[in-house]
Amino acid sequence: MKIFVWGAGRVGRSLARALSDADGMELVGAWNRTFSRALETSQLVDTEVSAGDALPDTFQKADVVILSVVDDAVAQTAALLAPHLGRRQVLLHTSGSLPSTVMAVEGMRAALGGCHPLQALADPNGDPDKLRGSTFAIEGAGIEAARAVAMAVGGKPLAIATEGKVAYHAAAVLSANYLTVLVDAACDLLESAGVAPDAGIDILQPLLQGTLDNLARCNQAGGDGRKALAQSLTGPVRRGDAGTVRAHRKALRKLPAKDLLPLYELLTARAAEITARVDEDAAHRVRGALPKSS
Repeated sequence: MKIFVWGAGRVGRSLARALSDADGMELVGAWNRTFSRALETSQLVDTEVSAGDALPDTFQKADVVILSVVDDAVAQTAALLAPHLGRRQVLLHTSGSLPSTVMAVEGMRAALGGCHPLQALADPNGDPDKLRGSTFAIEGAGIEAARAVAMAVGGKPLAIATEGKVAYHAAAVLSANYLTVLVDAACDLLESAGVAPDAGIDILQPLLQGTLDNLARCNQAGGDGRKALAQSLTGPVRRGDAGTVRAHRKALRKLPAKDLLPLYELLTARAAEITARVDEDAAHRVRGALPKSS
């Protein structure tokens, strides 16, 4: 299968690098908006990387074109490429939130699909190793091509209904992006306790890793996945320590950052609901330590 990657951001570079080494795949070319970024990408993959307005010849040779641009540019770029795509080709985008139908622009003849790697790809040069073992959300008429791409780079394809893409992506944001937000809030609390500003992440990282390990261990045990989440939960809510929850709320109320208290109360209420799956008495005690609206 001949692949062309349009867009050399973090996701595009990760896929291009992984596909250039994948069995059964041939990376025939790549494109990026800026010449400097294209030059950098050409040093990472063994193929021609183009830039500018001219459409590279290798584009026409591709069986699959992977469109890896920001969400706001997907439809516009699909419209730009539509006149140059034939019926034998597949156009996949890597957006997590957009359905493949957003590329169904006038004149589009290619089969359309989505192929989103559910992974945090932070390395500007791309991180193909992170793709191995990652879930890929695939959908649309081009779903079989998306499945082949995901499996070629060592991913685990997950078929998603087109209308479910937004909810799927919101789940990814809550679990990954907002984990970073929570760590930032925790660092604020550590600073209020006298911890040096640059020490917070080092202090919290082993705790975060331990939580991830607990989740993996409980999930691997089999059975009800949502119950496994409750069994992996630790801390005062899981123990039903209402007094500790009240003490936390009192301390947070005194801090300059006024958003931390409602954030804590909202998450504590959710943690109580999770705890109720395995210990209703503990959950009931914690609910009593929260405002009625939580």
